[in-house]
Amino acid sequence: MLDKFEWKKWILPLVLGLGLWLLTPIRPTAINIQAWHLFAIFIATIVACITKPLPMMATTIIAIVIATLTGIFKMEEVTAGFGNSTAWMVAMCMFMAAGFIKSGLGKRIAYFFVKTFGKRTLGLAYALSMVETVLAIGIPSNNARVNGIMYPIIDNLSKEMGSDPKKGTQADMGSYLVFNEYEVNIVTSTMFLTGLAGNMVALGIAKTQNIEISWMQWFLAAIVPGIISLLVIPFVLYKIYPPKIKETPNAHVWADNKLKELGKMTLAEKIMAVVFILAVALWLIGPKFGIDATLVSFIAVALLLICGVINVKDILGQSFAWNILTWLSIIMLMSQKLMQLGFFPWFSKTLGSMLNGMNWVWVLVILYLAYFYLHYLFPSVSTQISALYAGFLSIAIGAGVPPIMAALMLALDGSLYLSTTSYSAGPAALLSSTGYVSNKDWWRLSAIIGIILNIIWLGGGLLWTKVIGMW
Repeated sequence: MLDKFEWKKWILPLVLGLGLWLLTPIRPTAINIQAWHLFAIFIATIVACITKPLPMMATTIIAIVIATLTGIFKMEEVTAGFGNSTAWMVAMCMFMAAGFIKSGLGKRIAYFFVKTFGKRTLGLAYALSMVETVLAIGIPSNNARVNGIMYPIIDNLSKEMGSDPKKGTQADMGSYLVFNEYEVNIVTSTMFLTGLAGNMVALGIAKTQNIEISWMQWFLAAIVPGIISLLVIPFVLYKIYPPKIKETPNAHVWADNKLKELGKMTLAEKIMAVVFILAVALWLIGPKFGIDATLVSFIAVALLLICGVINVKDILGQSFAWNILTWLSIIMLMSQKLMQLGFFPWFSKTLGSMLNGMNWVWVLVILYLAYFYLHYLFPSVSTQISALYAGFLSIAIGAGVPPIMAALMLALDGSLYLSTTSYSAGPAALLSSTGYVSNKDWWRLSAIIGIILNIIWLGGGLLWTKVIGMW
């Protein structure tokens, strides 16, 4: 049986792509024909990733076939593009994340923090925030952290405390903890390069414009605004969206019982913990010994395979990892080619000159805020990054923003902008549909916390990066 042909969703990509292709005779003289044709294919591809007549993986494969048949790429370039180190790092981190969930280590960490700090609801929120922070270092999927580990624990704990949407008691505790988890998940996704696949997508695109940012550079830039956010958000939500239950003495007992059910740490958990600590250490100091972040992720996965924590079947079952490996490799290949053909330098110079004379800090502030609030129009992280990041980065550089600051701040923005809608990403779609938080509250609270995040990460982030000498 054939899949349904979504012909209406093809209209806009085809119209834009063919329209730009037909405008080749009147293209800017600084751009050659090959660059313009690739630009037409690139725009059609990005729009198709938004309208989604097919999944992104299928859309990008079709695009690269067209670009190859029209002589823009040679087949050798296309096959070499699938060796992209950034795309492979994303995939390897996804495979490593499977070890956290399969071994049960993620749940054990969560129960431990709840047991230790969960005597009051506010303390419980901070405890769960700490769990999120630890997991985000090595699990680059906000979906995996929320869906696979955090939400099931919060849901069970809330119901244990008598807070249940089916009983109309969600506001007792669950509403606060669920929305706090969502916003904290945004922060932890931003704090670490490996906290969200989108972070690595953005820096992979930046790399095509000859800008490289290491795991350590990202960590140093994000650690202070990240810690401030983790301290501020649970407290602010506690004040503007307060739970009815303030004391949770039973949470300690509940978590203790859960830990007893798990029993002693299994060998798989111990190995996963050691490999995780090793990976973090190598991400921090590896570059000094010639070990880059991608190689670290390969080493971690290899160790997990050798020790039997994960197996080949687990790796093959990570469909998201293989999906992103494919489409990200193709998107970055096209971006790199547009750079080589001179399109992005021209774009940067032309649009950047319009902002010429304006202090680069204000240029970055304007672009950052525009990039953030444009996420109201996008249903996913990766779609917006693929559609807008390269262009915004080019404009920023053309207007005189230091390249590393432009790439870093816009990349950080690429996870912070999730504090917008109930469809901003997978975790939002899940958590907003659980019954704990009403749609009205979701939009209202997201808007408030979004402003707070922008103050901390844009205002405070710029000051902090100045202190550590990044500009």
